[in-house]
Amino acid sequence: MKKKIIITTVVVGIIIILIIANLASSSGLQVQVEKVKRGVVKNIVSAPGTVESPNEVNISSDVMGKLVKLYVEEGDTVKEGDLLAKLDDTEARANYEKAKSFYESQNANYQQKKEEFQRKKVLYEKGLISKKEFDDAKTALLLAENSLKQAESDVVSAKDRLDKYTIKSPISGIVTQVKVKEGENVITGTMNNPGTVLLTITNIRQMDMVADVDESEIPLVNVGDTAEISIDAFPDTVFMGIVYNITGKPRSTGESVSFPVRIEILNPPEDIFPGMSGDCDIVVEKKTDVLRIPIQALVSRKKKDGVFIVKDGKAVFTPVKKGMVGERYVEILEGVKEGDPVIIGPFKAIKEIKDGQRVSYRTGKGGSRVNKNK
Repeated sequence: MKKKIIITTVVVGIIIILIIANLASSSGLQVQVEKVKRGVVKNIVSAPGTVESPNEVNISSDVMGKLVKLYVEEGDTVKEGDLLAKLDDTEARANYEKAKSFYESQNANYQQKKEEFQRKKVLYEKGLISKKEFDDAKTALLLAENSLKQAESDVVSAKDRLDKYTIKSPISGIVTQVKVKEGENVITGTMNNPGTVLLTITNIRQMDMVADVDESEIPLVNVGDTAEISIDAFPDTVFMGIVYNITGKPRSTGESVSFPVRIEILNPPEDIFPGMSGDCDIVVEKKTDVLRIPIQALVSRKKKDGVFIVKDGKAVFTPVKKGMVGERYVEILEGVKEGDPVIIGPFKAIKEIKDGQRVSYRTGKGGSRVNKNK
């Protein structure tokens, strides 16, 4: 009895194994499929970068003196013409007042000489004074006029110099650096000395990503290329940008050489600041609305480019004519049509699959499994 039970168990086991093997064989190789679609094919150059402002102004003084007042702090927003700092203008103000006083005296003298000339002109026309007396009055008026003009010029110069002790913002922006303290002496720049920089103002209306592009890829980048920019401080946002400057001056760090590429960030928010780091993908080649397949779907069989299309539960090798090869997709010019189910994975399956082999598949990007062998 026990012997019969053992034999029966073995037979049932063998039958089960055969059934499982048959089912596995009939279900075919499991693959991942994606339908051929139209879309964008592009090539990119990726590079790290740092946010900079092309409109950053270092504020210095045109005159020497003691800094008596700072009106701004780092982080303050200023408008063009806003007061930033003031130097001790005691001497300059005294010179201005002196120039004004001298102008007033010269103006009074001019008015007097003018009246005297008018009076003597009438007398001369009536023949009551000599020509010499008339000419002397005319000369005195001209001298007074010239003195008045010089005095007026001195007032303007004194006022211009006085105004230089009051420092105003030349642009609208944010105060990004304050480099001096009240009470410090400020000097002007010379050929050998840049002078005292009081503070730095950055115009935040335009911000750039300055990307360090590797020397091997810099020939691919052109002015006008678009870019997708990621900034570490904004992990969930991608900013668009446009390349507008490619410098010819390399940067060397150890064994690598890169070239700075300036990319204008389009519509930057107010909370992007110089010094922030990030990465950018510069689109150096792009085609839109083309028939495309994922790059991993393209295979070579017998020196022919092609793809495996699923037909009636089988993988059918289909030769194709490829166009532009991008980072993730390949343009297909001939061989497949929109909607064809193309095998895109797994990698091992694509590498080993044979023409006519039975398959079961699931749709690309995590879609549900579908058995096509019913």
